[in-house]
Amino acid sequence: MAISLEIMKLVSYKDSSFTQTVNEYTALVSPESYSVNYGIDINDVSAPGSSVPVNRFNKGASQTISFKILFDGTGIIKKNGIPGLAILGNPGAPDVTQEIEDFKNVVYNYQSDTHRPSFVQILWGTLLYNCNLVSLTINFKLFKPDGTPLRAEADCTFRGAIDEKKRAAIEGRQSPDLTHIKTVMQGDTLPLLCFREYGDSKYYYQVAAFNGLIDIKQLQPGTKLLFPPLIKN
Repeated sequence: MAISLEIMKLVSYKDSSFTQTVNEYTALVSPESYSVNYGIDINDVSAPGSSVPVNRFNKGASQTISFKILFDGTGIIKKNGIPGLAILGNPGAPDVTQEIEDFKNVVYNYQSDTHRPSFVQILWGTLLYNCNLVSLTINFKLFKPDGTPLRAEADCTFRGAIDEKKRAAIEGRQSPDLTHIKTVMQGDTLPLLCFREYGDSKYYYQVAAFNGLIDIKQLQPGTKLLFPPLIKN
């Protein structure tokens, strides 16, 4: 069964292996869209006697995802996406200031026990993305007569995160405790790969989360996936 979350949810974790949850935030409504940015780090190298530099591959740049989150306290939208009346004072209208603080507590605020902001997992539909916040801009757009914000929009960007053990495995380093690495071939699906590895396709969700896959329905041939030891229920 495919993942199906109608409203975007962001879950904070203490660790880069995404095992110790801290808090979570469910958006009032899901973003209209999101953008995924891929990059390559290229160095310009000049050969002796050459007037034109040569581009040399250095490394793959970190992947990022960007989207906007709406905070609305007008009463048009109640929490959990339930329609409301377009009047101020609607009992279901969220408090914009509190919603922003709840959101920041998941994605931005410094955690005293880990001495850093939390790691974040974004879940929405087939989107499952392990990351850290890179930037957050809050734009206030509507106010009560006393200046209290009634509507705001968070413009945020997250950078993909993966712990060092997984990174080492994906990059092909040798270690006795590394798990299996598989290269996606044309026609492969995650349930099929899980069936080959574990004898059961139902573990695809855990493998997707472990690898920080963005879309489990569209595996790109040539992608290397890490298949960890799983506790089978």
